[in-house]
Amino acid sequence: RVLQYVIAGLVLGGIYAIASAGLVVTYLSAGILNFAFGALAYFVARFFYFLHTQHGWGIAPAAVVSLLVCAPGLGVFLYGTLFRLLRLSSPLIKVVTTLGLSVTIPPLATLLFGNQTILKAPGLAPEPVKVFHFIGVPVTMDQIIVYGCVLVVGGAGAVVLRYTDVGLRVRAMVDSPAMTSLSGTNPTAVSVGVWAASTFLAGLAGVLSAPIIGLDPSDYTLLMAAAFAAVIAAKLRNLPVAVIVGLLMGVAGALVQHYLP
Repeated sequence: RVLQYVIAGLVLGGIYAIASAGLVVTYLSAGILNFAFGALAYFVARFFYFLHTQHGWGIAPAAVVSLLVCAPGLGVFLYGTLFRLLRLSSPLIKVVTTLGLSVTIPPLATLLFGNQTILKAPGLAPEPVKVFHFIGVPVTMDQIIVYGCVLVVGGAGAVVLRYTDVGLRVRAMVDSPAMTSLSGTNPTAVSVGVWAASTFLAGLAGVLSAPIIGLDPSDYTLLMAAAFAAVIAAKLRNLPVAVIVGLLMGVAGALVQHYLP
């Protein structure tokens, strides 16, 4: 049935949407198109697996530590040790730096968490994963969690960036950090918050992707590379457009699979 493919496509599209939101936020504030986003997503997803599966942590504590501690902490660490030094660098240097990170992070994850073969990666839904039916189409709890995350990220992100003082300060950062500072806002604090939020979104996209694509770093690179199409369609700045295009890309891909022999 076509509806079944549409619902499945919305899951992948939702992950594109979350990833594109993180990419847009980083570009808006720092002027950096983060090509290491997929590697960051993989690192956090692998850490979640390390806690939940390898060490027997429950889903909730593993998710809290992975998404609310490890992911933002990784973003703050990268900003403090690397990205704060790149603000005045050329676009080429920024791109090469993030590409270097994308190559470095997966081996670091292997070094920290082991290189065991992973046949099945859990998501945020308790196992065995519950299955519901919507108009005769099965929908898993993992899929419902993705839909909910997309609604929260897309809605909250658009409101914060467009209608709040925080969003105004974030958008002003890439244009003029000096003027942002003169307005009474600490540019460093804004940048730290943005990188923490961006890596949180990377980690969320990574953990949500794991039940679908597994835990192979090359698959994460390909998945997040697809999200760049949504970012480009949004002209690097429009978060709602990036989220909508990401969702449409997922549906379009699923429909192509349905209609091709």
